[in-house]
Amino acid sequence: MAFMNRCLEHADTLGIELVIDYAMRRSWRCDRASWKTFDCEQGDWWHVEVNSVICNSPELAQQAWNRVFGLIPQVTIKPV
Repeated sequence: MAFMNRCLEHADTLGIELVIDYAMRRSWRCDRASWKTFDCEQGDWWHVEVNSVICNSPELAQQAWNRVFGLIPQVTIKPV
């Protein structure tokens, strides 16, 4: 929950438009910037929608993430 709160504090930067929290049966939308309960299937997952500009650009997504959370260390994938 702390991670999601941090994301929502920076929703504009990260391009977050919608979050559905199935465990607590609630949704957060960018146009109201608050949670609202609703009747949905209960589960243990989150559904997050990001605007198309950021989600279609790995570079913009990385820049947004870095502004909010700091740089992610580079990972080198070793051949199998």
